[in-house]
Amino acid sequence: MKSGGPVRRRPGRPPKTEAGDTKAALVEAALRLFAQKGYTGTSIRAIAREVGLSESVLYAHFASKQDIFDAAVAQLGPQGVVSGRERLDPDLIDGDPAAAIRTLVAHVLDAWDSPSGRLFVSLMVRDGLVHNAGIGRTITRSMSEMAPLFQHWIDAGRIAPDLGRPADLAWALFGPIGQARLLWLHADAAPDERREARNRALRHTELFIRAVFREHRKSPDG
Repeated sequence: MKSGGPVRRRPGRPPKTEAGDTKAALVEAALRLFAQKGYTGTSIRAIAREVGLSESVLYAHFASKQDIFDAAVAQLGPQGVVSGRERLDPDLIDGDPAAAIRTLVAHVLDAWDSPSGRLFVSLMVRDGLVHNAGIGRTITRSMSEMAPLFQHWIDAGRIAPDLGRPADLAWALFGPIGQARLLWLHADAAPDERREARNRALRHTELFIRAVFREHRKSPDG
């Protein structure tokens, strides 16, 4: 074939035809290598080779190693809560807030309990990134981006307006779930630890629903 045509896949490259698939594969490969060698010990070349790509193809998807890490944070870190919110059915939000909360928590747990999700949290803990200022800002921003959902329920009369600020309600829901993740949803977690994380998260979700939503709160006489 003459030069100038489309770039051929090299033998052995996974048959990824969608850009999203390739980006996801690069993120997963980077997480594996970060876990083995640390962030600083992992090169762009090593990430590309892990997926069977050239560096030039990698750079078509990510500008830098930091860009890959940021994509992992967006997918598997605190910002994943917001992506779950964006997938909620508006009719469910309006018609059954409790079911919307359960659906949202289930989405977050599925992402955090995936192999990549557990690897990500182990990397964060091992490399001391849990205390990184940037992660703290990401968590705060994520809770702020969740605030409109709770404000919507306050405006609709589903939550008492004096119960707390919308962003604080988001913290109240996801703070304990995030703690369960750190304790029991890491790369080396045994099946019983993973079940414990889910059970605690789901019990907390039901407690939150009963405490926050008016139709689920018991009256003093009830």
